[in-house]
Amino acid sequence: MSDRWKRRPLDPITLMGLWIGVIGRRFCYDDGMKCGLALFLAAVVTGMLSLVACTGSGRENLNPKVAPIPRKTVVWLTEEGVDAETAERLAAVGVDQLVVRRGTIRLSGAAPVVQLLRSPTVEGPIPAAVALEVHGLGSSDHDRAAAAVWAVLEADFGSRLPTELILDLSEIGDAASGFVSELAQHSGLAVVPVLTVSHAGTEAGRAVAKAAHRCIVPVFGSQDDDLRGLGEMKSQPLAVRLAAIKDLGIRVRLAAALRPKCEPDVGGWAEDIDALTAEDAAEIKRTSTLDRSFLTRSPLTWAGRSFGVGQTIAVAWVDAARLGLFLTECHRAILPEMEGWDLVSLPPEGPNLGLDREELIGYLGGQGPAPTVEVDVQRSRQNLTVRITNPSVFRSAITSFSNWVQIELESGALVATSRGSFDRVVLGALEDGEWRANPLGGPNAVRFVETYLAPGEVLTTGTIRLPTSRSRVRVRWQIQLSDGSSVTGAVE
Repeated sequence: MSDRWKRRPLDPITLMGLWIGVIGRRFCYDDGMKCGLALFLAAVVTGMLSLVACTGSGRENLNPKVAPIPRKTVVWLTEEGVDAETAERLAAVGVDQLVVRRGTIRLSGAAPVVQLLRSPTVEGPIPAAVALEVHGLGSSDHDRAAAAVWAVLEADFGSRLPTELILDLSEIGDAASGFVSELAQHSGLAVVPVLTVSHAGTEAGRAVAKAAHRCIVPVFGSQDDDLRGLGEMKSQPLAVRLAAIKDLGIRVRLAAALRPKCEPDVGGWAEDIDALTAEDAAEIKRTSTLDRSFLTRSPLTWAGRSFGVGQTIAVAWVDAARLGLFLTECHRAILPEMEGWDLVSLPPEGPNLGLDREELIGYLGGQGPAPTVEVDVQRSRQNLTVRITNPSVFRSAITSFSNWVQIELESGALVATSRGSFDRVVLGALEDGEWRANPLGGPNAVRFVETYLAPGEVLTTGTIRLPTSRSRVRVRWQIQLSDGSSVTGAVE
């Protein structure tokens, strides 16, 4: 993964060693004491050893008081698993661990029931953990239940033990912490509970986190079918949502659900939104139960479903720009130990609504999140057209006004009547460098607006007629991202 997310500050031990070294150095120079020199050298060696310890092995240790480890990126898989080529690419961009969902543990009866799904094929070099849903944690006989559960799991795993047992706890009672602790003892593996924000705010939830020495907290995304509790305290800053567990001395991973959400549900990972953004296809509504709603203007088929005129399609999605906001907030979180983040789950090959697999891999490798804009100005005497291409896997925001290509005339007036393959064309004028749409006089500028620039999309303006073959023009463009930032450029 790109170093932008894995840089870490100096740990307190290193800082203390360097501070002692400065004091020893002062004694050495001010008083000429040999002991001061010895103290200085010892402190420098201590600091160097501490730096090596912090940047060396990433091996796990359940002791929450160990020196900080590099933050890790964990990617959950669907039932399709992952092939060797994709796993190699994920490893190359810094993915440290994969997770497969394997089934359900039910503890409410006289004896535990473990229902395991078929294990997906997981190839390649990245170690994998196992996630299990847990229901009915009411028994007080922790040891017997944990021993029985581990016997079933161990028989299934054989010699290929997972790196972790991740427990998605549907409810948390007083018995939960004991079960987690005993399962860790019987298995010898790290047992990692998934705690919703509301669970983390209870005494039982905090006890579970302390028993495991770590936890995963879902905090980002819209698809609560993949991660429970995503809507809890959503409008609150991350520090507020994690306040209940920040002083427990545990390691925390934050989780993001990457799969988009649609109402009505289209099942699976929805296709790219481009088909809905054309003006003759649907009207875009910012007031929505999710991120955006589309009111259909004509019958259409999208994401495998047919929609008639006047139907509303609400969507919420995560693209690379929004994922960047999540990772930035994680990076700034103040906790005893931020262990990393879980991305749930690996997107399919695109084009998709939100992240494509190529987009995720590219972003983790340090590319994006802005689309690449290539501009080709084609001119024949008084006639001019502009073609823009986005050869990248990244995309723009969905906006009715902020994605555009603008042709500006140095003097005189221009004529433009066709929008070409853009969504809209707007005539305007530049007054003191400021754009004004629909001027009263002759237009000296025209703006071609695109609601959404999709990965790989190619757009061509309609023909612009200039006053003369020698008229000087300037072409500018702006593309907005879903995090609110914009990319701009110009050619003359």
